[in-house]
Amino acid sequence: MITSRIKDIALAGQITAGQLGWMKRVMPITAYYSEKIGKRDFHGKRIALWQHVLPDAIPIVETLRKTGAEILIGACNVDSTDDATAAYLAAQGITVLGWKGMTQVEYEENLRIARDFDADYVSDMGGELTGAYRDRQPPVVGALEATTSGLNRLKPYELPFPVFDWNSIPLKEQIENRFHVGDGVWLTFAHLTAMGLFGRRVLVIGYGPVGKGIAERARKLGANVYVSDLDPVKLLEARYHGCEPILLADGLAHCQIIVTSTGVEGILREPQLRQVRPEAIVFNAGHSNREIDIDWLAKQPHQQMKDFIERYDLGERAFYLLTKGSPLNLGAGITAHGNDLFDHYSAVMLLGLEWLLDGGAAGMPKGLQLYPKHLEREIADMSMALYLQG
Repeated sequence: MITSRIKDIALAGQITAGQLGWMKRVMPITAYYSEKIGKRDFHGKRIALWQHVLPDAIPIVETLRKTGAEILIGACNVDSTDDATAAYLAAQGITVLGWKGMTQVEYEENLRIARDFDADYVSDMGGELTGAYRDRQPPVVGALEATTSGLNRLKPYELPFPVFDWNSIPLKEQIENRFHVGDGVWLTFAHLTAMGLFGRRVLVIGYGPVGKGIAERARKLGANVYVSDLDPVKLLEARYHGCEPILLADGLAHCQIIVTSTGVEGILREPQLRQVRPEAIVFNAGHSNREIDIDWLAKQPHQQMKDFIERYDLGERAFYLLTKGSPLNLGAGITAHGNDLFDHYSAVMLLGLEWLLDGGAAGMPKGLQLYPKHLEREIADMSMALYLQG
């Protein structure tokens, strides 16, 4: 029997009936599927969720609980847990693994515990839990993956079960990754730093959908945006979008705000961090908290300036790091933008899991597969119907 590992069960009372009712109001697509799927009978099924344990996870987990399935949810990042949400879910009888401010050792211990759960189905953000289940016998029936980081982690593996990628579907790649992340990142940045972007030089490292959205939003907020990427096609695209392509070393030395958004670990290590412009502000917007070498930074002289802002002194120069390298829009404990922006993606997870539980993965090839297009279309159709109704 696996027991929950959370900060404090007493925090459950901070999640109120009014808050949950308002969440239904601003997440109508999720509410619809919650009502529909919650009436299903999935007793005997075991589902492991590895994701950000934030308030928008509540309708997903509660819906699955109503079906009779046995559920475990673990935090996919050391800092992206709302402790009240974790306590609330644990109080409902859900096994929860995660709290805000975990060490990497604690995080990895939670991952090992989650592996012992022996789930039939996995819904993952980051690929770590799916990867941990590779050698399970019998194999997992099927899994969902939501992030570029997770896809990068899973691609080298010979997976013995199908994993359905919903990071690459248009609904996620062209809307959430490109627009919602950019919006949330800069709202959180303004809240933490009390700074605007007018006239500031911003370096965006990685010009995939997330980097593109961050860059576009920064330009609209008045920044002069520079882009560094290994792909010359993406650099050309950035130029046509009004950004200035730049070599990484030059961008680090020139720009006042530096953002990583690659989905790849170790983008900024010691040599790159020593090139950062004095007094620059550095943060990450990718899934992993390892795009920036925080282990090396932790050994350098540093001091906390205020919540989620630390100053690192590297000899003759110093710079500021936000949220210890965790994703800025999730790691700062600030709901800078509404749950409504995640409405489509809660629905993607719920509908995808229902499809798996109904045998949707039967006969599908092993390894990475694209999330079923007809499910994405169903969610988009409902979204437009609600929009046209006003």
